[in-house]
Amino acid sequence: MREYVEIGQEHMQDFYREWEERFKENEEESLEKIQGLQIDHEQQMESLNRKLDRAVEAAKIKPDARLKIMQNNEKLVAVNERIDEAMNYRKELKAFEVKEAERVETLKQKNAEN
Repeated sequence: MREYVEIGQEHMQDFYREWEERFKENEEESLEKIQGLQIDHEQQMESLNRKLDRAVEAAKIKPDARLKIMQNNEKLVAVNERIDEAMNYRKELKAFEVKEAERVETLKQKNAEN
């Protein structure tokens, strides 16, 4: 009877060892697959970011038409030697150029985020 018990215990230990080895192999395989997928994911993200950067750079944002009109008016007034009016145009133009630059920058940032 003891021999049967010992044989049974040996078979049970063999069974546990065999399954532990299988589980270790499966765990190693899954870790390798996960690492491979992470590398693939990083490469895909890099290529996507490169494409998006090109798309954002390619998107041209037109300045406001009023800016060009004000620049032309300022030049015309200065040519006609109306210095006071030209100075007023220049003051308005500087403020408008700053606002326009900020608007264009925010639009570029929004496009990059999208």
